[in-house]
Amino acid sequence: MSDESGHRAYLLRVMATTGLTQTQLANHAGLDPSTLSRFLSEERQGHTLRATTLRKIEMTTGVRVDSGAAPPPPGFAESEAAPLAVDDAGPLQRIIAVLAAEGANVDPWTLHSPALDGAGYRRGDILLVALGVTPAAGDIVCAQIYDWAKGRAETVFRMFQPPYLVAATSDPAYLRPHLVEDGKVVIKGVVVHTIRSRQ
Repeated sequence: MSDESGHRAYLLRVMATTGLTQTQLANHAGLDPSTLSRFLSEERQGHTLRATTLRKIEMTTGVRVDSGAAPPPPGFAESEAAPLAVDDAGPLQRIIAVLAAEGANVDPWTLHSPALDGAGYRRGDILLVALGVTPAAGDIVCAQIYDWAKGRAETVFRMFQPPYLVAATSDPAYLRPHLVEDGKVVIKGVVVHTIRSRQ
């Protein structure tokens, strides 16, 4: 199998495994969406993806390039929240996922962390993130924190208190603030709606 067809098969496997569209995958990995759309286009033959691009996708999704759909290690990638899964979801989750896939530039996530308990967000809440929106002070944001030395990225949800991202919890594991201006933190979007199912 050529590198080109292997890379194409990998991207299709990632999208099938995660349920993400090309655009959502690119946004999660911190890539320009045209990078993936140009590569997957039938008109672009004879090209491969850069190793750094593949690594970003692998680190963001936990789907390994060389060995199939391996889960991310604990505390890595999407430990605090996960893209909304629709495989075994109810009708509401399926509707949300379809609306997000229709190009509304909204990314649905399920919160798994107590990092925002003090702000009224609970584990299991569905957070709708408007991608590319500039946050105001006090907004809840979706961000990626990069550890360039280890080649890792983690998606987190925090409150934006310029120039920091801070948790709203008493859990000491989440209390360390993250400086947005240091190049290691990228805000992907702002939480614009929250949906909570009756427990």
